[in-house]
Amino acid sequence: MNRITISLMEKNDIPEAARVLSVAMLDNPLHAALFQGNDENVRLEIEKMFRKLFDEVPGIVFLAKDGPTLSGVMRMKSCDGRKAPDDPEGPPDENDLNWRKTVWLREWARHDPSDPHWHLGPIGVLPAYQGAGVGSKLMQRFCREVDACRARAYLETDLEKNVRFYEKFGFKIVSQSAIFDVKNYYMVKASTA
Repeated sequence: MNRITISLMEKNDIPEAARVLSVAMLDNPLHAALFQGNDENVRLEIEKMFRKLFDEVPGIVFLAKDGPTLSGVMRMKSCDGRKAPDDPEGPPDENDLNWRKTVWLREWARHDPSDPHWHLGPIGVLPAYQGAGVGSKLMQRFCREVDACRARAYLETDLEKNVRFYEKFGFKIVSQSAIFDVKNYYMVKASTA
């Protein structure tokens, strides 16, 4: 793992970065609930979701590579703070993926800080590289960038093991909620100013 390098994502890296995130996050409880499964078709939907994110709201994306192999991806975006989007239109339809996505994103937006901050996410590491320091290298880079700006940072996670990981980098839980019966944690890292 000494060969892990961190670099900025370029436009031609988007397809592979989206694929890595889809593999890394396939078993996340919220994605399983949202997409109602975790098979290859779901992985492809998650990949498509991340490609769209990178195309439409790119932010700053860092790649972790082990030699030529892309092993991890981390996105950070400067945010002014925002208001929650409108409620989903029409009656609830739990079988409609777009309705479920709107419910998910609206709930996350309700917890988004109203003041300027750096938003962390998505961040994911291929399963073969998890526990080998790749995520820590990405987080160290994130913290270095955010601390240089003397800004607050914010993230959401649906995995308790991730909470413990993010706490190592100064994040603290500020609230929790359930989305489709999946517990979500909202975390803030204070400014270094």
